[in-house]
Amino acid sequence: MSIKRKSHNLDAGLLRRAQRALGTPTETETIHQALRAVLIGEQLVAALESTSGRVEFRPEFVKQMHRERRRRR
Repeated sequence: MSIKRKSHNLDAGLLRRAQRALGTPTETETIHQALRAVLIGEQLVAALESTSGRVEFRPEFVKQMHRERRRRR
């Protein structure tokens, strides 16, 4: 991984909320995790679009997703 030092104007409240939601220790890690989440979301949308509506989200599937998220924290 290459690192670039940058200076950006960020919404402080939004950054704090993202940091709490992600459980990340630093602002830098929060931004990295948020960028990864965008890429994962993009892949998920592409995968869902490729199913042509053949996938349905059952309540148990959603509960499993929540359990997985809690385990990672």
